[in-house]
Amino acid sequence: MKIARSRRRKEAGTSRRRARKSERGSKPGKKPGAFVWRKLTTVKWEDVWQERLAWLGQRLVMVTLAGSRALRLEAHQLTQEEADLLRREFGGGTRVARPLTMRELEPRPRPPLRIRGRLRIVSTEKERALAAQREPGIPLLLIPATIAFGTGEHATTATCLRLLADVAKDLRGVEWDALDIGTGSGILALAARILGARKVDAGDFDSIAVRVAKENAAANGIRGVRFKRSDVLKWNPPRRWPVVMANVFSNTLIEAAPRIARAVEKGGRLILSGILREQAPEVAAAFNRRGFAVERAVRRGKWVTLLART
Repeated sequence: MKIARSRRRKEAGTSRRRARKSERGSKPGKKPGAFVWRKLTTVKWEDVWQERLAWLGQRLVMVTLAGSRALRLEAHQLTQEEADLLRREFGGGTRVARPLTMRELEPRPRPPLRIRGRLRIVSTEKERALAAQREPGIPLLLIPATIAFGTGEHATTATCLRLLADVAKDLRGVEWDALDIGTGSGILALAARILGARKVDAGDFDSIAVRVAKENAAANGIRGVRFKRSDVLKWNPPRRWPVVMANVFSNTLIEAAPRIARAVEKGGRLILSGILREQAPEVAAAFNRRGFAVERAVRRGKWVTLLART
């Protein structure tokens, strides 16, 4: 692993030196910023590409394609020498930049994020209208991209949604409530309500996230979800829930493990996410000590999501 990291640093350094050399050697009168480079890869290598192409600074754009593991790399405002360098070193394609038309500037509707055939997540009203026409029988959840975390596209949120759908299927015909810790945009709490939860409690340390989550509930016409500001490191659960979800950082999960464990009723399900691969054993151990057994561990890229049960 050290050798691989060293090789990536060497490659990144070589690319930076060649880019600086190409800039110094540009012909007089040649306009910079006239070219665009693009390449498709997978989210698995996102960190590697960030390191390799760090010399591009804000000219680098990385786009995760909804509903897939594809990652599109884009570099803008390139000189011809830089564009040729990227194509020669990494493949992909280049083109001459041109002014975009108003039609091209308008965001294209993206396909909805499908959750086990039981729920679809969209981010705009236009996407919601199109999805409703094409598949009228499947519930829709509108979560616009805002400053609050959680649109469904991130690996941690998408995996939580799928595990939540699996849990809801197992609980079909049984009344159940849910708790969402670190709710962000409210996506997991609102999804739980759609998937069958009788009532949902949700909290976040960020007051802005709580406001956004309430707005998302109103935009979707969803009731039965209570959002409030809370700090999981200081919070004492007033009751126990059959289903608890916590999509927060690994260190927070480990530190708050005693409090989170007290919130899950006997035989209940616990979905934990926001966990980096190398921290997954430590998170699992923190909850094993409190009587939880990990039933599933789902890995996507550098992230791990755990489904545990008492």
